Amino acid sequence: MCDFLRFISESHFALKKYHYVFLYYCLLLTCILGLYSCASTGRPQGGPKDRKPPVLDTLRSTPDKQLKFYPKELVFYFDEFIEVKDPIKQILVSPPLTYIPKVDVRGKRVKFIFDDKEVLRDNATYTINFGESLVDFHEGNILNNFTHVFSTGAYLDSLNISGKIINAKNYEPESEMVVFLYDRLDDTIVRKEKPFYFAKPDKTGNFIFRNIKSDTFRLFAIKDENINYKYDLESERIAFLDTFIILNTKSEDSIFLRSSLPLPSLKLKTKELRNYGKINLVYNSIVPQDLTYKTNPETITSYGNISNDSLNVYYNTDLDSFFLYVLQDTVKVKPKGKAEWIKKSKTKKSYFFPGNSIVPNDSIVLGFNLPIKDPDFSLWNISDTIGFLEGVKYDLNKTGSSVTIKYPWVAGETYSISVDSGSIYSIYDHTLDSIGHQFIVLPPDKTGKLNISIKDLDKSYRYIINIYKDQFLYHSKTVALVDSISFTLQGLVPEKYNVEIIQDTNKNGKWDAADYDEKRQPEFYHYYKGERTRENRDTEIIISWGDVIRKAFEPKEKKEGLPNSSNPLQIKK
Repeated sequence: MCDFLRFISESHFALKKYHYVFLYYCLLLTCILGLYSCASTGRPQGGPKDRKPPVLDTLRSTPDKQLKFYPKELVFYFDEFIEVKDPIKQILVSPPLTYIPKVDVRGKRVKFIFDDKEVLRDNATYTINFGESLVDFHEGNILNNFTHVFSTGAYLDSLNISGKIINAKNYEPESEMVVFLYDRLDDTIVRKEKPFYFAKPDKTGNFIFRNIKSDTFRLFAIKDENINYKYDLESERIAFLDTFIILNTKSEDSIFLRSSLPLPSLKLKTKELRNYGKINLVYNSIVPQDLTYKTNPETITSYGNISNDSLNVYYNTDLDSFFLYVLQDTVKVKPKGKAEWIKKSKTKKSYFFPGNSIVPNDSIVLGFNLPIKDPDFSLWNISDTIGFLEGVKYDLNKTGSSVTIKYPWVAGETYSISVDSGSIYSIYDHTLDSIGHQFIVLPPDKTGKLNISIKDLDKSYRYIINIYKDQFLYHSKTVALVDSISFTLQGLVPEKYNVEIIQDTNKNGKWDAADYDEKRQPEFYHYYKGERTRENRDTEIIISWGDVIRKAFEPKEKKEGLPNSSNPLQIKK
C-alpha cells in the first residue's frame, strides 16, 4: 500500500513537472513569433500597396551643397530598406571621376565611396546623379534622379542647361541616351575624352544640367553601348548641337536634339560559305542596291541578290576554288558537295505579286527562290476568257530571281497564267514544277481613290513623297519650291497605303542620318500610316508638315524646371 501511494505521489510530481516544461516552451515559441513579427518589414496582408519611393533622412545623411569639401565617402540614409540597381550605367558623376567609385548598400543605408587614388579637382562643383538606380527593397519604387551636390571651392556653380532629345524618324523620346557637355571645344574630343558634365534624359526625353560653371561648351549625346562615355562605336546613336553653348550669367533652356544612327562605312561582318552554290555576306549596315562584285575567273556563272544588310551571291562552277571581290574584301571560295546539294535543293516559285487582284496598269512579278537562266517564254501562256494572249512582255531581272510580266490588262477580266515545267531551269539545271495562277483585274467600281494633300512645306527645301502599299513602293514624286502639294491616285486595289515624307536637304534622293564629322543634322522625316482604301470611295490624307515638326518637339509631360517647346525650324544652324 505504501509503495502504491509513493508511486501516485511521484507520478503527480512528474506530471506537474512536465506541465511546467510544456508551458515554458509554449511561452518561448510565442516570444519568437512575436519578435519575428516585429522584425518583419513587409506590409500586412490586405493592406494598401506601397507606391511611394524612398525618402532621404537628411538628419543622418551627408549634408548636401557643402563648400570646400573633399569627401572620401558620402553616406545616405532612407526611411526604408533600399537597393541599388545597375549603378555603373545609372549613376553619373560630373565632372567625371578617374576611377570607378564603390557603392555599398546595407539595409536603409547607401554609401558612395571614392577610390583611394581619386583626386578631386580644385574649385569644382560636383554633381552625383543616381538616375533610376535607387529603389525600395520590397515594391521596387524608384527614387528618380536623386542627386547630391558639393563643391571643392568656396561657392557652388549655379547655371543650368536644359532641353529635349527625340528620335529623328519616329519622334519618340530618347530616354536611353546620355547627354554630354565638354569644356574643350575641338571636334575630336567626343572620341578621345570623357565629358566634363553628364545628364540623363527622363522618359519624356527632357534633360537638365544643374550647377554648371560659366564657360563655353560643346554638347553631344550618345547611346553609349559600351558605357565608356566616348563616341567610338559605329553602332551608337548620336545627336549633337552644331553650335557652341556660351554660358555667362544666364541659363540655357531651349535646346532640341534629334538622334539618329549614322550611316557607317560599309564593312563585312560575317560570311557564310559552307553550303555549295551560295555565298552569304553580312555587313554592318544596309547594303546599297548598286553594290557590285566580281569573280575570278569572271566566267563563273553567278547572280547577286541584295537583301537589307546582306549580299547573297549564287554561283555554279566545277572549279576547286575561285575568288569573290566586293569593295575592299577578297573572299576565297572552295566549293564542296555540289552533287549532294543539287540533289537536295529545289527551285520553286516564291511569290506572285501583287496577288489575286490587280488594276489595269499593274505589272505582274513572278519570283523564285533560286536564280533561273534563259527561260523559254514561248512556253509561258497567259489567257483570258477568249483564249491565249499575244504581245505579252516578259523581263528577267538582273538577279535572275524574278520575271516581270506586262500587258494592257482589261478591267473586269479574269486571266490565267500557266508555265510549262520545261521552260524554266535554275542556274543549277533544276527544272521547275509547272506553275498555274489566276487573277482578276478590278473594274473601276471595285477600286478606290486616294487624295493626298501636304501643306506647310518650306519652299527652300526639296521633298520626296513616297506612297507605300504594304512594304512595297507604289508611287513616288519629288517636289521643290512649293509650300503645298496635292495629287490623286486612282484605280487602287483596296488596301492600306502609307505616306513617307523626306525633307531632302542634300538632294541625294534619300533620307540621311546625322553625320558628326560633316556637322550635318538628320533630315526631317515623317511616316504616315494610312487607313484602308474602300471600293468606289475617295480616301483623304491631309498632312500639315509644320504641325508634324512642331508636335514632335512638344513635351508630353511638362515638369517644373524643364524647358518649354519651341519651333525647331527657327533654330539657327
